[in-house]
Amino acid sequence: MMRLFFILLINCFLFLSCTKEAKVKLPEAKPLPVMYSYICPIDSVIRLKLMSSSPLFSSNQIAVLAAVSDGDVKISSAQGTAQLIFNQNTGYYELKTNAYPIMPGQVYKMTVTTSNGDVATAETQVPLTTVSINAVTVETVAANYSTYDHIKVSFTDELGRLNYYRIAALHAYAYTSQADTIANDTRIIKLYSDLNHDGENVSLDGRFDPTSDSTQYYSTEYYDVFLYNCSESYYKFYKSLENDSGSGISFPPPAEPTLMYSNVKGGFGCFGAYTRSVLRYKKK
Repeated sequence: MMRLFFILLINCFLFLSCTKEAKVKLPEAKPLPVMYSYICPIDSVIRLKLMSSSPLFSSNQIAVLAAVSDGDVKISSAQGTAQLIFNQNTGYYELKTNAYPIMPGQVYKMTVTTSNGDVATAETQVPLTTVSINAVTVETVAANYSTYDHIKVSFTDELGRLNYYRIAALHAYAYTSQADTIANDTRIIKLYSDLNHDGENVSLDGRFDPTSDSTQYYSTEYYDVFLYNCSESYYKFYKSLENDSGSGISFPPPAEPTLMYSNVKGGFGCFGAYTRSVLRYKKK
């Protein structure tokens, strides 16, 4: 017994004598540009949100959601190059499309240069066609002492081309006592790729829980339902958000360690494009 106690005592001293404070040199890192921009031929303004990333090993505290206002932002394509100007009111770099139209099928490039000389670039191609919505149905479902709307969108996939789609919807209503219409984003994000399903009829659905406790006082109520024919970069970015959060709402994700899709060289984020069709569904 004494022999066993002696062996344990010796091992404890050996273990304690081998411990020392580790000094690990962390990799040097600096903030990089983070950009988000999505262009569409029928939009009136081109917008780009510019922020800074927060490096994993940096000791500096960075407000990652704060807009970077002193960058140089340019868009270029076969039709030339144009400058986006920072708008203090919106926090975006902007350019009106009547001065620089967005054309279906065209490839566009965004170039961002920060005040400290960092350069980030990204390219995207605008889809060639706009895909129409065939039908929209809305079913009000009762569940757990409340109701929600089940929205179903049907369309026919464009034949002979790899396409990426997204549906979205706005819920709008007006009270009998007022003339103004109130519109809310339903935050429905449903994505679809026609890979191995070319030219098929497609149905996508989503759920919206109205915030109002009663609709009996509405004078009108409707949904504006949108179908986006997206660029590959737009689809992959939103798909990575969906995979990360489980609900498709995890935006923006500027932290570098997060495994998010990015098509930005020299930075992070997404530059994407889409064409858009809309169909209004009147509930009341």
